[in-house]
Amino acid sequence: MRYGITASDGHKIDIAAVALVDENAFAFYQIDSNSNKPLHKIGQFSASIKLEGVCLAKNITTGDVYVNGFSAEGDWVQFKLKYDGKAIHSAIENDGQPLPVRSTKVGGKLSACVVDDGTSTLYLAEQNLGIWEYGADPEDVKERNLLDVTKPIGHIREIESIDIAYQKDGKGLIIVADQQEGFLLYDRGSKAFLNQFNIDGIEEAKLVTVSNNGLWIGNTELDNPIYQTLSFQALAKLGLAHTQYEQSAEWLNNAELKTSDLKMVKASGETDQVNKGGDAADDPALWYNQTQPEQSLIIATNKKGGLLAYDLHGKEVQYIKGSKVNNVDVRQNIKGEDGRLYDIAAASNRTLNTIALYAITPYATKNDSSDNKLMSILEVVGKNRHNEAPEITSSMEDIYGLCMGQSPEGVPYVFINSKNGAIEQWKITVNNNKATGTLVRTLKVSSQPEGCVVDDRTQKLYVGEEDVAIWEFDATEQGSSEATLFASVDGDHLVDDIEGLTIYQTEKQNLLLASSQGNNTYAAFDLNNQGKFISHFAIIGDDSKGVDGTSDTDGIHAASYNLGSDYPQGVFIAQDFYNLSDQYQPLNQNFKIVDWQDIQAILK
Repeated sequence: MRYGITASDGHKIDIAAVALVDENAFAFYQIDSNSNKPLHKIGQFSASIKLEGVCLAKNITTGDVYVNGFSAEGDWVQFKLKYDGKAIHSAIENDGQPLPVRSTKVGGKLSACVVDDGTSTLYLAEQNLGIWEYGADPEDVKERNLLDVTKPIGHIREIESIDIAYQKDGKGLIIVADQQEGFLLYDRGSKAFLNQFNIDGIEEAKLVTVSNNGLWIGNTELDNPIYQTLSFQALAKLGLAHTQYEQSAEWLNNAELKTSDLKMVKASGETDQVNKGGDAADDPALWYNQTQPEQSLIIATNKKGGLLAYDLHGKEVQYIKGSKVNNVDVRQNIKGEDGRLYDIAAASNRTLNTIALYAITPYATKNDSSDNKLMSILEVVGKNRHNEAPEITSSMEDIYGLCMGQSPEGVPYVFINSKNGAIEQWKITVNNNKATGTLVRTLKVSSQPEGCVVDDRTQKLYVGEEDVAIWEFDATEQGSSEATLFASVDGDHLVDDIEGLTIYQTEKQNLLLASSQGNNTYAAFDLNNQGKFISHFAIIGDDSKGVDGTSDTDGIHAASYNLGSDYPQGVFIAQDFYNLSDQYQPLNQNFKIVDWQDIQAILK
């Protein structure tokens, strides 16, 4: 069952799902404990497989609810649910028929499933092989893992049932009923095996179900089924008292799981998908068209082969095929030695360990009748030019992240980092459509960084050390090379990896935003108030627009320009690792666009 399923008008119900094996269908019931008939059927639809069992899931960030079904032949399907205030339906349909958002062939005979909403993990039991772990959400499709396998390698023999017992602070138990081994206990956090026990009178463990007060256990296949209850206090006495699961522990149910103060915003739009599969899209930036703001460009990297330009509707308008460009940033109105103004994008080229520079043609558009291109390679000359390409040669190995800065005098700089923690600062000079790079300073963090951003107003550089913290440096050429701790990975507001960093800046606001990849969220800090944490948010999808949310984000970018009627206060752009179509089919990665007004509303 799942609690607090919300209708479009805001009212909530609790529901249970049942596998109708003879009809190969899911049935849904509203639970009302105050009624003399506590179960009221409110929906049914085909499972599209020979159904054997069912389990529900709820994304505690978005509130989305899913039903999972499996067959004894190894098939698994997942449907997104919609409650219209009267009935439960499949949220995604094709020609009026329910459409799974995920389906796959798991393997051998499946016997049980359960979802840990708190960790967004689906556990599927392949009866005589092991217990598989999957991401529970259709946007969380990481490679599957095994919780445990059969003896002699593991602890199980014949899995019949599985459930989750929750505690506060992320603790809890995964509890398995094994027909031959009895009841098996695993730590919910570490996934470590804890203990095995048997109950007198239950020779074959067929059932385990967690309730508010303890466990229902039993053998359901007898002519006269046996059911017993086991309190959590009794469970602790069965060999768990030496662990963190003391008899006084406070146990929770699904209704009590929550994500603290996390806010949600819907994606307003998205870009076309990149032309390469796998982990390809990475980092976005924005070029502002000062004469026609609505024709500004999203500049982004395809780290499997080039640099992209999109319009604000997400349509790809240019692709410069080249090396593995990882991160990109933009600075505008750079005064060249020839007196001309240049708009420049810089990108980290991981193929050659170089800095690639691109000229953005001022105010050209996709409909420009001239020979001008939106972006073109800005040739690097001088002693630091790479011998294979017109790019700046870094002395570091395995370069990674990049960002740009600009001094109050208008001098542009590129900061580029390496996986070993080294950071270089390069001064860029432009003359007659050619550029030179001069290495002026090196900095260091202890382990792998990537995301970085410069606040040109305060001349501060912020660097994300992925597993550790965000660090603040003086961004000036003559400044100190010492780092100051800005914000640490804390498992809540920042969950490693720290990936993209960006700044949203107006006359009154100055916000640093970070993509917290470990929990698919974005944290906002107030640079006008000593870096105080303000809030964190997730980007969710909008089925009415056919746009999905974001997950496992790498690069991000925020811009405060008035970009026309669609984005009058600017945009927030985020890479989406798991990109889905309007019918939840997997696509190549892309970038999601969020109206800043929606973010501003939740930061108040």
